[in-house]
Amino acid sequence: MIGRLLALIRKEALAIKNDKKSLFVVIVPPLIQVMMFSFAATLEVKHIDLAVFDQDGSHTSQELIQNLKGSSYVQKLLRVHHQGEIEGLINTQKVLAVLVIPSGFGKEVLSAKANVQLLLDGRRSNTAQIVEGYLSSIVQTFFLSKQPSTSAISIQTRFFFNPNLSNFWWIVPNLFGTITMVVAMLLTALSIARERELGTFDQILVSPLRPFEILIGKLVPALLISMSESFLILLAALYLFGVPFMGSLTILYTGVIVFLFSISGIGLFISALSNTQQQAILGSFVFLLPSILLSGFATPVENMPSWLQPLTTLTPLKYYLVLIKGVFLKDISWEIAWSQIVPMLFLGIISMSIAMIFFRRRSR
Repeated sequence: MIGRLLALIRKEALAIKNDKKSLFVVIVPPLIQVMMFSFAATLEVKHIDLAVFDQDGSHTSQELIQNLKGSSYVQKLLRVHHQGEIEGLINTQKVLAVLVIPSGFGKEVLSAKANVQLLLDGRRSNTAQIVEGYLSSIVQTFFLSKQPSTSAISIQTRFFFNPNLSNFWWIVPNLFGTITMVVAMLLTALSIARERELGTFDQILVSPLRPFEILIGKLVPALLISMSESFLILLAALYLFGVPFMGSLTILYTGVIVFLFSISGIGLFISALSNTQQQAILGSFVFLLPSILLSGFATPVENMPSWLQPLTTLTPLKYYLVLIKGVFLKDISWEIAWSQIVPMLFLGIISMSIAMIFFRRRSR
């Protein structure tokens, strides 16, 4: 059996190697995506277009405007001269927020009763909330500089695991998980579909290979290529983006192997149902997009509706992302790691079993 398996694995590796276009699509774009998405996929808001309607015109209001203008978050600051301009600026999205400083502001600051109005574009709700926090902090700091006695509490903030709130420390480990998932999914989904499309599938069926040997032969090359891709992404994370690696490499790649096994089972199931490579690619994306959205990649699972959260337990990527960020940033122990690895292994066994059942049915 080992000899038959090695022969099929070698044959599958050569098929992937000789299919230059598919190999290029599977390997090169993911590496480019790591570079692009690490900068593009960010929830940080750094470049705010702000407008100010100063109805007071006092030295105090001008000082507040200068504080806003000097902030690293504000990219462009426009001056509004009358009330009618505000609606047009927000409607045309020329600014995200408008700060209205009422008349008498300078005198009210001295009496600790000052108020300002902040108008935000609600069409970009998440960004508007972040901007509200930034600008409120700047205005509050300005008030305290004028009336330090109004605040009896000083809050000193420290961030665990990401002291400087670097976006790379959050997004690159997530991309490490999602991109290796895409590579493993496409390689396995295309494997059997390619044989059917080229007309060589019947030749494999009449060979001495049993169905589970065929699946293992399709699985191993995809695992090896996906692991190689993950190693390249790991090097980019460490040496290009400066993401710290606090944990164990053994724990990381134990999780990588189990995760790729679970994803490959789903890919082989899709491939067993597909007659062409185009069908396999479409079937892969039917699984990939919901998997990424439900995994907690962009938004926490806890923020999802209660009826939707149970579905996230069926997504191997959810456990994989927790494991990766734990290894990169927390130095988690084996005890914690197994709590994420075991569910992935369980899902992998189920997916491979389903793939085997459908493969046998389609092979008759």
